[in-house]
Amino acid sequence: MKNTNPKERKTDELGFSDYPICREPWESYYILRRGILPCCHGNPILAPMDDWREAWNSPELKEIRRSLSQGKLSEYCMVSYGCPIVQREMAKAHSTAVPRRPKVLRLINRLFLGLPKKLFLVFRPGKH
Repeated sequence: MKNTNPKERKTDELGFSDYPICREPWESYYILRRGILPCCHGNPILAPMDDWREAWNSPELKEIRRSLSQGKLSEYCMVSYGCPIVQREMAKAHSTAVPRRPKVLRLINRLFLGLPKKLFLVFRPGKH
Protein backbone atom coordinates (compact mmCIF):
# COMPACT_ATOMS: atom_id res chain seq x y z
CA MET A 1 0.00 0.00 0.00
CA LYS A 2 1.44 3.35 -1.06
CA ASN A 3 1.90 6.24 1.30
CA THR A 4 -0.55 8.95 0.23
CA ASN A 5 0.25 11.50 2.93
CA PRO A 6 2.74 14.00 1.40
CA LYS A 7 3.90 15.17 4.83
CA GLU A 8 5.27 11.75 5.71
CA ARG A 9 8.82 10.98 4.67
CA LYS A 10 9.39 8.59 1.81
CA THR A 11 10.69 5.11 2.54
CA ASP A 12 12.63 2.73 0.37
CA GLU A 13 11.96 -0.97 -0.13
CA LEU A 14 13.63 -1.79 3.18
CA GLY A 15 11.51 0.72 5.09
CA PHE A 16 14.29 3.24 5.74
CA SER A 17 13.72 6.91 5.08
CA ASP A 18 15.49 8.75 2.26
CA TYR A 19 17.47 10.99 4.61
CA PRO A 20 19.98 10.45 5.99
CA ILE A 21 21.36 8.33 3.19
CA CYS A 22 23.57 6.52 5.72
CA ARG A 23 22.87 5.96 9.43
CA GLU A 24 26.21 4.56 10.44
CA PRO A 25 27.73 7.73 12.01
CA TRP A 26 24.79 8.04 14.43
CA GLU A 27 24.49 4.41 15.44
CA SER A 28 28.08 3.26 15.88
CA TYR A 29 31.67 3.75 14.92
CA TYR A 30 34.64 1.48 14.60
CA ILE A 31 37.44 1.49 17.14
CA LEU A 32 40.39 -0.37 15.68
CA ARG A 33 44.05 -0.56 16.66
CA ARG A 34 44.95 1.73 13.79
CA GLY A 35 42.32 4.31 14.88
CA ILE A 36 38.66 5.28 14.82
CA LEU A 37 36.48 5.16 11.70
CA PRO A 38 32.88 6.39 11.30
CA CYS A 39 31.92 3.19 9.43
CA CYS A 40 33.41 -0.04 8.17
CA HIS A 41 34.21 1.58 4.79
CA GLY A 42 35.72 4.75 6.26
CA ASN A 43 39.12 6.05 5.31
CA PRO A 44 41.21 7.90 6.61
CA ILE A 45 41.36 7.51 10.38
CA LEU A 46 39.39 10.15 12.33
CA ALA A 47 41.26 9.84 15.63
CA PRO A 48 43.65 7.54 17.47
CA MET A 49 42.12 4.58 19.30
CA ASP A 50 42.70 6.17 22.73
CA ASP A 51 40.55 9.22 21.86
CA TRP A 52 37.34 7.26 21.31
CA ARG A 53 35.28 9.40 23.73
CA GLU A 54 36.23 12.69 22.10
CA ALA A 55 35.88 11.30 18.57
CA TRP A 56 32.14 10.65 18.92
CA ASN A 57 31.43 14.41 18.91
CA SER A 58 34.48 15.52 16.96
CA PRO A 59 34.10 18.26 14.32
CA GLU A 60 34.92 15.75 11.57
CA LEU A 61 32.16 13.36 12.61
CA LYS A 62 29.70 16.24 13.06
CA GLU A 63 30.43 17.38 9.50
CA ILE A 64 29.85 13.85 8.19
CA ARG A 65 26.52 13.67 10.05
CA ARG A 66 25.45 17.12 8.85
CA SER A 67 26.07 16.25 5.21
CA LEU A 68 24.34 12.89 5.45
CA SER A 69 21.30 14.39 7.17
CA GLN A 70 20.94 16.74 4.19
CA GLY A 71 21.03 13.81 1.77
CA LYS A 72 24.56 14.52 0.56
CA LEU A 73 27.80 12.62 0.96
CA SER A 74 30.52 14.47 2.86
CA GLU A 75 34.02 14.95 1.47
CA TYR A 76 35.17 12.24 3.88
CA CYS A 77 32.61 9.80 2.46
CA MET A 78 33.45 10.60 -1.16
CA VAL A 79 37.01 9.31 -0.74
CA SER A 80 35.77 6.04 0.81
CA TYR A 81 35.49 4.17 -2.50
CA GLY A 82 34.64 0.84 -0.87
CA CYS A 83 31.33 2.21 0.42
CA PRO A 84 28.34 0.87 -1.54
CA ILE A 85 26.47 4.18 -1.09
CA VAL A 86 29.39 6.12 -2.59
CA GLN A 87 29.58 3.63 -5.46
CA ARG A 88 25.83 3.99 -6.12
CA GLU A 89 26.00 7.80 -6.07
CA MET A 90 29.02 7.83 -8.39
CA ALA A 91 27.24 5.48 -10.79
CA LYS A 92 24.20 7.80 -10.81
CA ALA A 93 26.40 10.79 -11.55
CA HIS A 94 28.14 9.02 -14.43
CA SER A 95 24.95 7.62 -15.95
CA THR A 96 23.32 11.04 -16.17
CA ALA A 97 26.45 12.78 -17.43
CA VAL A 98 26.50 11.02 -20.82
CA PRO A 99 23.30 11.53 -22.81
CA ARG A 100 22.20 8.60 -24.92
CA ARG A 101 21.20 8.87 -28.53
CA PRO A 102 17.45 8.68 -29.20
CA LYS A 103 16.05 5.16 -29.60
CA VAL A 104 15.24 5.77 -33.25
CA LEU A 105 18.87 6.50 -34.09
CA ARG A 106 20.07 3.47 -32.13
CA LEU A 107 17.54 1.27 -33.95
CA ILE A 108 18.61 2.60 -37.37
CA ASN A 109 22.25 1.95 -36.48
CA ARG A 110 21.44 -1.66 -35.51
CA LEU A 111 19.37 -2.28 -38.63
CA PHE A 112 22.19 -1.14 -40.90
CA LEU A 113 24.88 -3.07 -38.97
CA GLY A 114 26.53 0.05 -37.59
CA LEU A 115 27.09 1.63 -41.00
CA PRO A 116 25.64 5.08 -40.00
CA LYS A 117 28.02 5.27 -37.05
CA LYS A 118 30.99 4.22 -39.18
CA LEU A 119 30.12 6.84 -41.81
CA PHE A 120 29.76 9.51 -39.16
CA LEU A 121 33.16 8.66 -37.71
CA VAL A 122 34.76 8.92 -41.17
CA PHE A 123 33.06 12.16 -42.18
CA ARG A 124 32.56 13.84 -38.80
CA PRO A 125 32.88 17.61 -38.75
CA GLY A 126 36.10 19.07 -37.39
CA LYS A 127 38.20 16.00 -38.26
CA HIS A 128 40.96 16.80 -40.74
